[in-house]
Amino acid sequence: MFKGKIISHPVPPYSVAWSSSSIVVAGSDKRVVMYTKMGKIHQQFDYSRDASEREFSSIVTSPSGQALIVGSYNRIRIFDFNTSRGMWEERGTREFDGIYTITSLAWKRDGSRLVCGTLCGAVEMFDSVLRRSVWKNKWEMTYVGPSQVLVKPLAGSGPFGSRGVILRSQYGFEIHDVRIMGKDRYLVARTNETLLLGDLHRNLLSEVHWAVEPGTEKFYFDNENVCMIFSAGELSLVEYGNNDLLGSVR
Repeated sequence: MFKGKIISHPVPPYSVAWSSSSIVVAGSDKRVVMYTKMGKIHQQFDYSRDASEREFSSIVTSPSGQALIVGSYNRIRIFDFNTSRGMWEERGTREFDGIYTITSLAWKRDGSRLVCGTLCGAVEMFDSVLRRSVWKNKWEMTYVGPSQVLVKPLAGSGPFGSRGVILRSQYGFEIHDVRIMGKDRYLVARTNETLLLGDLHRNLLSEVHWAVEPGTEKFYFDNENVCMIFSAGELSLVEYGNNDLLGSVR
């Protein structure tokens, strides 16, 4: 926990947010500045020469900390954090005629909705989704960020009463290849460096480091507490809800 002054910003900081990697500050100088947690400038985006831009009035980070929205006059700017480069990248802008200054921003806990409050008292709500896919006409996968996926049954509740889970990589890695297995009770997903497993019935999720080539494993879900993974003559055990391998044997 820091105490005392961390950052000296050159203009009044109208809006401040803390992401997974930076302290982000914006204000009347039309700059978005990313500071390190030690108060050093890591990156900045300067729009002072853009005559159509006005002062930045609000900021919000996504629940995963890997996306950032900055609000101004009739406009929001969207930024994503590139984990492989360790840098923020601007993903574009959205214009909204007639809403005037965006005074507040909030993100739904699961990352699927963005809410804007305006100077004139209006409240606008927007979808915040990268893409959607459907698994075997039973489950909907909603990618709300590179490292976060909402998994929910299309019928409202799954066969074990599950209403879905928020699947998130604790390391910020991009999630791909999400599958529902074991009689629609267990979840298996991958990043480039980890394996994510989950019990949808009890809402228990695990993420373990995994260097095995995809497609070479066999998953066994006979035990409701442990997933057994067999690959290349080695048996690995992962307890649902635990982010470390329980053990492995050859």
